[in-house]
Amino acid sequence: MKILYVTDLHGDKNKYSKTLDIAIKKNIGVIVNGGDMLPKLGERHLEQPSFINGFLRDYFSELEKHGITYLAMLGNDDLLSVDGLFDTVCGEFGNIHNIAGKKVRIGEYEFIGMNYILDHPFGCKDRVVTETHYIPQRQLSPVAGISNEYGYDRIYNWLEYSRTELPLMCDILKDLPEPENPRQTVYVMHMPPAGLRLGQLLYQDLDIGSVDIYDFLKEKQPLLSLHGHIHESPDTEKGKWINQILDTACIQTGQTELNDNNMVYAELDLQGREYSRKVINVK
Repeated sequence: MKILYVTDLHGDKNKYSKTLDIAIKKNIGVIVNGGDMLPKLGERHLEQPSFINGFLRDYFSELEKHGITYLAMLGNDDLLSVDGLFDTVCGEFGNIHNIAGKKVRIGEYEFIGMNYILDHPFGCKDRVVTETHYIPQRQLSPVAGISNEYGYDRIYNWLEYSRTELPLMCDILKDLPEPENPRQTVYVMHMPPAGLRLGQLLYQDLDIGSVDIYDFLKEKQPLLSLHGHIHESPDTEKGKWINQILDTACIQTGQTELNDNNMVYAELDLQGREYSRKVINVK
């Protein structure tokens, strides 16, 4: 099975269109989107529902016309408050699957999604969890918020809240569906694992990947894990786009920023165990 993997599109319509064009041209029947799918620069509570109801619904219809299966999940920049709408629109199409916290079988392979991340410096804290020994990054905003339908539930002492109220990543991972055969399983996790330079920051020498995800993948030993979240990581001096945890290949393609001329994606041949990262022009 050949799949196209892309992540962190943040509502960039040119990148969505180019992804479909590539899949059609190369006869790739499965596209996996690793999260952060929706616009984030404007008023998210207005733009994100509109994007789902309008552009994504039409996009999913085009995928259906071409017989392409689409496995996708929202990410930390996509509001929790639109989860229900996203799930509803995905459910309108037989070829579209919201894989967040779910297992989907395509042919002989199973795909399992997980879209929680460790704490980050930004004010929107949707899908944020913690780990036993996690040290929070320095916050850029004095007030944090978790989205509701109309705005944000504000948290004024975020560091205390994060120590006492956040779920643990290890517990989120334990609740995922069990694969029938790990060696025929692909995990799609927006957060990268620690220690592999897949979460390497540009502005400081720090890999912010998850220790719990690393331990989970080391134990489960799936065929493949797919990640995103840190756009610049593969293009930093120490960063990588692919690494190994024993027999598991871990891939983090990274992504260019919104409305950039280029886009990053990966072509993955699951049977042949051949994986390639591509950077192409979208305009």
